[in-house]
Amino acid sequence: MRETARQARQLPTEPMSRGVRAIVGGAVAVWLVTVLVVYSTLPERVPTHWDGSEPDDWSSRAGALVAFVVGPIAIGAVLRLVTTLVLRWPQGINAPNKEYWLQTPQRLRHFERLVREDLMLIGALTTLLFAAISVMTGVAAHREGGELPGVFFAVIMIAFIAGILGLVVRMLLGRRYQPSDEAV
Repeated sequence: MRETARQARQLPTEPMSRGVRAIVGGAVAVWLVTVLVVYSTLPERVPTHWDGSEPDDWSSRAGALVAFVVGPIAIGAVLRLVTTLVLRWPQGINAPNKEYWLQTPQRLRHFERLVREDLMLIGALTTLLFAAISVMTGVAAHREGGELPGVFFAVIMIAFIAGILGLVVRMLLGRRYQPSDEAV
């Protein structure tokens, strides 16, 4: 297993599919535009945490910007780091058809790409969540007392959870991780 992983690390990295790259790029673009637009309109005092719809913590405009930016970057870095574990710690893989993926370096390298794509899609959804939270914060910052508008947070979280569940179902029940001749 270790020899297979060592050989797989020496193979060229398989590029992510165009579709996944487009989704990740689109999510990052939406996030960047959202952060820039929201930040440019924020007052000096910004609600940054709520108990229900009432704010229970406030921050400076700069503090809000740090929260808008650091979270998605940190999560993206961690998710990318996790994909490297496929080739560094293959015995830690817990996936359908594990034995198949560990048989050859080419299969393990292909498996790494599949995992990387799936984690980058989760990262894209999380980035969009942060963009929505930035908008929510911007809207609340301009409301009397910093209150959240109605069901805004619930709608955002339901959409995020539905997206994550969709990805997980695709990963577990789809053909994505089934043995194929594509990865020899």
